[in-house]
Parts: sequence; structure tokens; C-alpha cells
Amino acid sequence: MNEPTPVLRGRRPSARSLTSSSTSVSRRLGTGFGRSVRFGLAFVLIGFVGAFGLAPGTALAENEVIKSEPADGATLATSPAEIVFTFTEEVGELRIVSVECNAEPYILPAPTLSGNSRMMTVEIPAPGLPKGLCVATWRVSDDDDEPNGSAQISFSIEADPAPTTVAVETDDATTSTLEGTTTTDGTATPAAGSADTSDSVIIDLNRVDTGKGPLWLGRVLSTLGIAAVFGALIVIAAAWPEGVEYLITVRFLRSAWVFALIGTLLFTSAAAAAVSGSSLGSGFSPGAWMDLLDAGWSGRAALLRLIFVIASAWAAFRPDRVIDPVTQMAALGLPALAVAMIGVGRVDGDLAAVGVLLGIAHALAMAVWVGGVILLARVVLSGPGEEDLVHAVRGFARISVLAIVVTIVTGLGQMFRLDGGNLFNNGHGRVTVLKVVLVAAMVFIGLSARQFAQQRLARAHEMTVPMADRLRRAFGTEAAIGLVTLLASSWLLALTPVNVDTSPSIDYSIERRVQVADGETTVLDVTVKLTSDRVGLNGLEVVVDAPADGISVLEVVFTPPVDGVSGAIVQPVPLTGTGRAVRTAAAGLPIEVAGDWLLQVNADTAAGLVRSDPIAISIATVDGTAPTTSITVPEAILVPIETTTSVPN
Repeated sequence: MNEPTPVLRGRRPSARSLTSSSTSVSRRLGTGFGRSVRFGLAFVLIGFVGAFGLAPGTALAENEVIKSEPADGATLATSPAEIVFTFTEEVGELRIVSVECNAEPYILPAPTLSGNSRMMTVEIPAPGLPKGLCVATWRVSDDDDEPNGSAQISFSIEADPAPTTVAVETDDATTSTLEGTTTTDGTATPAAGSADTSDSVIIDLNRVDTGKGPLWLGRVLSTLGIAAVFGALIVIAAAWPEGVEYLITVRFLRSAWVFALIGTLLFTSAAAAAVSGSSLGSGFSPGAWMDLLDAGWSGRAALLRLIFVIASAWAAFRPDRVIDPVTQMAALGLPALAVAMIGVGRVDGDLAAVGVLLGIAHALAMAVWVGGVILLARVVLSGPGEEDLVHAVRGFARISVLAIVVTIVTGLGQMFRLDGGNLFNNGHGRVTVLKVVLVAAMVFIGLSARQFAQQRLARAHEMTVPMADRLRRAFGTEAAIGLVTLLASSWLLALTPVNVDTSPSIDYSIERRVQVADGETTVLDVTVKLTSDRVGLNGLEVVVDAPADGISVLEVVFTPPVDGVSGAIVQPVPLTGTGRAVRTAAAGLPIEVAGDWLLQVNADTAAGLVRSDPIAISIATVDGTAPTTSITVPEAILVPIETTTSVPN
């Protein structure tokens, strides 16, 4: 049997009468509410100025490159040995140069300064850059270490570099070679955390193009649409059951759901493309969405958000289900789950589990607040009507107060968890301040509107044209500021808070600490970790605890068993001092032979060339059986350190 269709009824006067009534009423309206709205908008403007215009250390002019070698647009026969930028102003401590050739990133050492700190040089590691189009992007700071400019140059290379051979010494004086140096793509970013690690560097050896533009836009559209659907259904279920009888309500909910679906499809596809490193077009394939299952809880939440949005059509297209006791829980639960997935957007930082709970509560409260305001501005107050409209406004006023309190409390909790007191010296903190100002403006306008509604509607039996017009303008302004707040919230997810470590989280099966000492002085202290103790692609983490600086070359060498068929693996590590470099298992080291491998760390430090004692590590077969091959550990090679100590964990 077909389900009964709800009776839809209209309640709007003719356009002419409504226009004439609005015109006459507008002449008689008081100016008190207008002053409140104007004050709120001025408050938002002051917030923009306070968050960005008054931020300390803001540079007045960005640094610029007046000359580069190679020049922008140049064509070279072979790879350059270095890239040199000459600036108009002095360069500060922040100096980052990244290079992509044929859309593939390459590791570069830290740039050096010369020429009164106006010439920045970055060396190109051997064997050099490949044939094709290369793009070099630079980012620098000023003398106060504030960001002060970024741009890029491009150049073409006509020939590939000649392959290099890396030789590794063994106990019988023979050599095992590996064609080419095992390298991966990567970028360097300053480490977040306490002051004692402020000079450290965290390097991700697997940089992925995140496609931030489509990702940000999709997140905004998805969040706004889902909030509109869920907030409207909550208001209907709690304060306006008559709303399901109006055609304008049904049309609003269906339009909001379509808006949410389009935004969520864009967001999911952009997230899938970012995870797989493919183009945005490839991300629209449903098969690509499965990659999100391997992208941590943020990726899984993105996929679940799409599923719950699609399921929410069951309530959005039949809103009468939210007032039926039999179907009410499911009709509200499906969009609530879609909203909850918004709160799982950030699962990093300290107390991550607490952060997820705060994020979910914040998203639900925000959706009730913003979605309800949009419903009132676009539907309930679109014209005069009967007593049910009065009840809807008064009921929402009661509901929204709790939603506002929860939104503010959970938002402040997230702010202190992610930023602490560092709100003006980083991008995430400044955008957080902007969001706080916007929320404060929403609270001011919203509470003023609710107080006015409670006073004027206490004994009202119908929604008059003047009252509807006056409240619509107030709630419309509140909804507009809510939209800007959602834009800021999506912007925040693209920024890194102070208290969040951006390094990948990987579980490691093998950990070895290599220490080289000269008497009482530790010359080299490096910890090497592998994600697996079995053959196959193996993720790698290298942590340097000493020396603090002065490393010009650092490499980790893995020598296979002597009767193995593969050559030695040499992994360059682009660290110049204390810090951490990570290579994930997806593009890991090809450890293809079971048996006892040798681990050795070589470094060129300020104390000279250092080669650690080789340390044996056991690699099992795929099924976990014991190695069938072994090697003899050679004597340590010490140059020029007199005593060497290797301490395996």
C-alpha cells in the first residue's frame, strides 16, 4: 500500500497586498532592531580588523626575487647543480624551497644564505633532476621570522641525468651496488610542539597534493546543506509540527538535501583524489572512494558522511516522518549521523578521543542553531500566518539557547586543546580568533532577536506582516554571519594548529638506536625504525637526536644477506640536524630477501665523516618464518672518530 501523502496548505496573501502592507509597515517600524543589526555587523568588521589587521609582526611588503638561476622560463641541457634566488630584502630563518618535475616532488636540502642574506642557494642532490618541466617554489620570512613572500619559477630540462652507483663495503672487500639512489618525494615543515624542539624538522617523505580548493569548497557546501536539513527537522519535531503541512517547507528541505548531496559528493571526491594522489576527476569514481577507508578516521568519516547524507533523503523528502512516533527516531537519527561525521574532521593533537567527542557535540549543536535560523529566515517568517508560526519562533528561541551554549563551550574546548594560548602568532590561531568574533556577533544578534520575540509574541495569536518582516531581517543577518562562520571553520581544517604534530602516525616493528661517540661526546645519535620485520615494502622513520645541526649528508644503508639477490638500499635523509624523516609503507623500501640484514648510518658532520657500527636486523619471510640466510658483521669503519658504540633497542 502507498503511504499517505501529507496535506499541504498555503498561507500567503497576494503579492500586491503583501507588498503594500510591507511598505506601509516599514514606515512605522521602530529603529531599535535596526541599530542592533548594524551594531552586530560593525562588530564583525572590527573582528576582521582585530584578527588580521592588528596581528603582531605583520609585514607591510613581501619580499621579491629580482634574479634567479636558472631564470624563470629557461631551458637547460641538463639538471642544474643548484638553484639560486636573489631577493630585494634580507631573508630570515624560514627558508623553504621545493621542486616538482613532471608533477613529481623531489627532496632538497635546506637552503643557505649569502650576499648580506639576500641570496638563497639550494643544492640539487645527485643524480639531479629529470628531463621535463620543473617548478621551484620558494617561501621565506623576514628578519622577525614572519612569513614575507612566496612564489615560484619554472624551467625545462632537455636530458635525464646519468644513473649513479652507490657502493657499500662488506667484510670480504667486495661491493654490492644499487642502480640509482633510493629517493622519494618530500617536503619539510617546522615541527610543532614545545620550545625544546623548536629547531627540529619533521619531513614527510611522501608528499601528496591535497587539492585544497575543491576540498574546502565541498566541505563548506556539504556542512551548510547538512546543517540546514538537520536543524530544520529538529525545529519541526520540537516546535513546529504544523510545518510539514506547508508546501514551502517541503520544498526547502528537498532543496537543502540536494545542496548537501552535491557538496558532499564534491568533498568526498576531492578527499579521495587527495588520498590516492590522482586528479579531481578520478576522485568522482565510486571505486576511488574506497581509498578513504585506508586514510584514517578522517577518510572513513568522509565516506560515512556521504552514505548518511544519501540516507537522509528518507526524512528530507517526507518530513512528516519526524513527527510520527514510529519513524521519528530514524528520521532524526540519519541526518544526525551525517552531522556527527562533520565533527570527525580533526582527529589529531593531544587528547584526540576527547577532541572527537567535542567535535561531534560542536557539530550537532551548530547544526541545530544555524539550520534552525535558516529555516526561520527562509520559511517560517517568509510572510504572515497563523498561531503556529508564533509557536515555531518561540519554540526555536528555547531550543537555540541550549544549542548556543553547547556550541560555545565545545568550541572553546577545541580552541584550548589545539592552540592553547598561541592565537596571534600562527595562521590557525588568527582564524580561530576570527571565528570567535563571528560567533560572538551571532550570539549578540541572536539573543537580541530572541528577547524581542519573547516580549512581542508572548500574547500574540498570529504572525503579522510587520513582525514577520522585522524578525526575518534579524534572523537573516544571524544566518548570514553563520555562513561566514562555516567558511572560517572549513578554513581552520586546512591549517595546522600549534599543538598538532603533522608527522604521519605509523606503527613500527623494528627499532634500532645508533650512537657514535668520541670519548664522552656523542657525535651522532640516530634512531631507525621499520614498519615490518618481514619482506616487502617497508616504511621507514629516521629520528636524529644529535648533533643539533651541522649535518651536510645523512644516509641509512641496508645491506642484504651476502647470498641475497638484491643490492644494498641507500636511503638519503634530508635532515641537517635534530628532527625526523618519515617514509610510509605505501612507497616503502623494497626489502625483498629474508635473512639477517645490516643497518648502518653514515653522516658527514661538523666533527667529520662518521660511519656507525653495522647492526644486524632479522627479516622474516611473508608468512613469518625465520630467516634462512645470515651474514657476518664486519668491523666498524670509524672516520675520524676513535671509539664507536652501537646500542640496539
